[in-house]
Amino acid sequence: MLPNVSPSCKDNSNNFRTEFDLKKKIGEGTFSDVWLCVQRNSGREYAAKILKKNYGHQVDDDTWNAISEVNVSKSVGKHPFLLMLESAYHEEETGKIILVSELMKKSLYDIIENGECPLSDYRIKTYMYQMLEGLRYLHENGFIHRDIKPENILLRSRDKLLKIGDFGTTCHYTDGHPYTEYVATRWYRSPECLLTRGWYNSKMDIWATGCVLYEIATGQPLFDGRDENDQMEKVDRVLGSPDQRLINKFMKHKSDVFVARYEIKRNEKTAGIGLHSVYQPYRPAYELIKDMVVYDPSKRYSADRLLRKAYFYEIKNTGYEYKMREFDKFLRNKTIISLSKNEQPQNTNINRQPSLIKKQGPGGDRIQNLLTHSGNAEIFDRLSDVSQKIEHVKLDKNKSNSHKIYSKVNIKKAIIIPEPENIHLVNRKQNPSNKCSKDNTKNISPVKQMLTTSVSTLNRGSVIKSVRNKLVNRPPFK
Repeated sequence: MLPNVSPSCKDNSNNFRTEFDLKKKIGEGTFSDVWLCVQRNSGREYAAKILKKNYGHQVDDDTWNAISEVNVSKSVGKHPFLLMLESAYHEEETGKIILVSELMKKSLYDIIENGECPLSDYRIKTYMYQMLEGLRYLHENGFIHRDIKPENILLRSRDKLLKIGDFGTTCHYTDGHPYTEYVATRWYRSPECLLTRGWYNSKMDIWATGCVLYEIATGQPLFDGRDENDQMEKVDRVLGSPDQRLINKFMKHKSDVFVARYEIKRNEKTAGIGLHSVYQPYRPAYELIKDMVVYDPSKRYSADRLLRKAYFYEIKNTGYEYKMREFDKFLRNKTIISLSKNEQPQNTNINRQPSLIKKQGPGGDRIQNLLTHSGNAEIFDRLSDVSQKIEHVKLDKNKSNSHKIYSKVNIKKAIIIPEPENIHLVNRKQNPSNKCSKDNTKNISPVKQMLTTSVSTLNRGSVIKSVRNKLVNRPPFK
């Protein structure tokens, strides 16, 4: 069976056309079309993503696992700020696979297109909190989204609630392993993606999130390169050329862009005008963006560390934090239930495997190898540092249902989904073939309305133009 999705997606006992009515096409991409559909028995609206590929009359488990959205939903489960699958179907007659998810009304791209940016400081803060919480959970479960951009940041409920969507390019992360080179939309692609042949990690999502933050705060893209070389030109114009240590690091796995910039042309190093020149330090989000848009990925903050910043103190005791409290409480309760059902004896080691937990260091995030779980959710208190190896977990069998949690870990058999009707306890399987698959507030004072110009217009001294004015052409996904 496929956890987290409808059983009909595998055994074809039910057909998508008998359960849903397609209404209209609401989106189109290279590999799929998105339709608005209505469930017949409930009248509820959903989004149906119909993959363009023909999968034939039969679909086996390996084929299902090769679909990123299905793989992520099976492995990670539901999260308040991640848009996961509700169900999936295979049509024998057409060979199409249809992925059904919650219907979101609009995206951050729509807000930018409608000329609503710059957004208020508080609205930006709530969006960043939800994005980083979603990424933190995704990264802790070993996945990289690889296509964070305004089009994939979806909104509902009067633009207040946000979910990260489109996991079509998401892959499972393994340290020291190259990935697909051409990922992420160019404007949001990190330096390590441009200068190496697929040697990147979850920090690429943080870079992209910083670019999204800049765009909703100013209405202009931060680095709007015409091609990959021009993209690096714009990055270097702001951040400056990388130092020799970082160049040597990238040289080990150099890409064609690296060769063109640092071996053939041997461009002279530039100091860069600095991020503060294009995004003024008086803005509250400056302390956040300066730790996200960092050239060296090892010095770029993780989602977990960013959420600890004082910038997010205003989110405490709001509905957004309440959602996370409820989700964390659900995970803790499911952990206890899972351990109780498996009747773990006292003084025995729970079966675990090494995993990577990011720990705060003076120059950024350093990585420690800790013995922890490889189940559905890697739960730990992000308000305290992990400073020693977790060796044993002792659980009193007579007190297994109490509120006291001795260690926030899951055994391998626990798959946690924060919706009771979708609970499945299964073994998490990592398929090697999937690793490399491809508010309104008070008016801002006139002084604070002085916004920076786009990097592409720095030398012309022009003011920010609305994205709605057709002068900004977004690059197609590669």
